Amino acid sequence: PERPEIPPMVGEEDMLAKLHLEKELVGMYLSSHPLDQYRFEMDTFATNQITEIDGLVTECQDTKTKKKVSVAGFVISNQVMTGKTGKPWSKTVIEDFSGSYELAFFGKDHEAYMNYMAVNNALFIEGEIDEKYYIKPEDRAKGKTSDYAFKVKKIMLLGNVSDTYLKGFSINITTTMLSPEFRKKLLEMLKDNKGNTPLTMYLYDPEKGWNIEFFSRKFKVAVTADFIAQLQKMGIQYSVIKK
Repeated sequence: PERPEIPPMVGEEDMLAKLHLEKELVGMYLSSHPLDQYRFEMDTFATNQITEIDGLVTECQDTKTKKKVSVAGFVISNQVMTGKTGKPWSKTVIEDFSGSYELAFFGKDHEAYMNYMAVNNALFIEGEIDEKYYIKPEDRAKGKTSDYAFKVKKIMLLGNVSDTYLKGFSINITTTMLSPEFRKKLLEMLKDNKGNTPLTMYLYDPEKGWNIEFFSRKFKVAVTADFIAQLQKMGIQYSVIKK
């Protein structure tokens, strides 16, 4: 029998839908993780994994201290409900590489953040662990206290974090790495990853001990997980400057 010819695929593969089906069927992602493309942003700007929030709340409760926390994840479910007074509120579950966490928004917070809470949105969430309720000084003097909670202060799309908080990006090259082939690959990589982040190159000569700084006026880069992977493949070390 003749082997049938496989017809060409029409359109683009919906990788996110494929990943959700994988998790639905076998309980885990197989091909990749929905947040893989944001690994750089999560490693660079998130202070904690979301499964650490409850432990941090307990720690702050015990020590009576505040703590700033930033986490990142994608929305896996969102419910909008109406309270007894008729005011809307929402319940959202976000997930990162470590697990999931539920957020509840009421009143002005619900109104401010509800547009971000679409399922599959990748989010960067900045907040603070603090007392859940404000206590008047006179009530505090009488011994009244409040439980602690993670209070969201700001939400933005995870894909915009680098442009917002990354001031500069530098690569470190030694003279022993230099060759026509290396230069060609480096130029191709910079052209393929054009963006808004200023680029600096540090050239180090291990024989003479020279370390020369070159600020690029021609290239600005988009710092993504793919860009970082390409640098690592070429053996180039890097560092970031945060705003």
